[in-house]
This record gives sequence, C-alpha cells and structure tokens, in this order.
Amino acid sequence: MKHYLTMALALLMAFNVMAQRNVISIEDFEISPDSVVTMPVILTNSDPTRGLQFNMTLPAGLVVVDKALTDYSSEQYHMSMFARLNKGVWVMGLYPSGVICFPPDTAAIMTITFKAEAGFDGGEIILWRQLGSTIDNKSIVFDNDTTIVTVPKASIMEINEDGLPASEQYFNLNGQPIVSPDSVPVAIQVTTRPDGRRSSRKVAVVQ
Repeated sequence: MKHYLTMALALLMAFNVMAQRNVISIEDFEISPDSVVTMPVILTNSDPTRGLQFNMTLPAGLVVVDKALTDYSSEQYHMSMFARLNKGVWVMGLYPSGVICFPPDTAAIMTITFKAEAGFDGGEIILWRQLGSTIDNKSIVFDNDTTIVTVPKASIMEINEDGLPASEQYFNLNGQPIVSPDSVPVAIQVTTRPDGRRSSRKVAVVQ
C-alpha cells in the first residue's frame, strides 16, 4: 500500500492573515485507489472559539483510518479531540481542558488520514453543521465546506497503444469473480481491450 503525506503548513504560514469568516475546511486532494493520504483540517476563524464541532460525510469508497491533533491544538491551546462514526457520518470536535480559546487565525488544528478503497473513483467530502463556541459557551455558526477528491487518471484506466481505455476484471484462483484484488492473497487480473483482445496475469497485493 502506498502512503502519501500531504501537509500544506508552509503555505498556511505564508498566508497567515486575519480571517474574514469562520469555517473548518480540508483542501482538495488527489488519492490513488488502495492508497492513504493524510490531510490537515484547517480552522479559519474571525471570532475566538473555545471549541468546535463538525459533521463529515465521505464519498463511497473513501474511509477514515486515523486522526490526530496538531501541536497547535494540543500543545499551544491544550485541546482534546473526540470523533465518532454515527450512521455513516463522522462527528468530530475539539474542546479545551481550561478556559482558553483558539484566537482569530488560519491554522491546521488536526489531521485526518483517508484510505481509498480499490474501486474508488473520486467524490466530495462534505463538512457540515459546523459550530464554534464563545468563551461563555454560546454557539458560533460556521460555514459549511466541500472538499473535492479526485483520482489520478492513470489509476482510473489503463491506456493501450491506440490511446483507448481497457477494462479490467479480477478473479480468485478458482476462477470466481471478485470485486478487488486486495480481498485475496493472489488474484488473476484479466484485461480486455476495445478490440476484444484479452490478457491475464497474477497479481498480489502487498500490505
């Protein structure tokens, strides 16, 4: 499995200006099937917020495999994190151990590691029902946000010498069709080209 780490913290520091709105966001990103990518979750706030919470809906074939606070949240502002999956929707939030607020800023508050399953072909991550909290625990309504997740073209289809796409199917060693090769130790990949020609090979998924 390939593991890519995408952190745009240097870019954030270059554009560290006073926020004009309140929103929690994840930058658009690209991920290949059967790979993982770690993305920063960005808090942009014009109002100090003592804590925050948001819902996250993922496209089919994209899952969360890990999450962690950044030093900005845990070390500077002594935040703790909660995260739970409820009927297909992730509910995540940060809260302090004392009377402290995130100041107006643009900063990475946590990271989420996503895994794309073998058949993933892209989609949207929706961050919604976003809320902050004043120092006296009154709610601050944040904007919703959408992240576009794409798959590299080379991962979507194989291009043959004529520039036309070829389809792929997978079978176990008994000849039974399977959804993806990572469900068995060794699979048979059958490639069918537009002119009807077929080729096959054994593939093994390395974890």
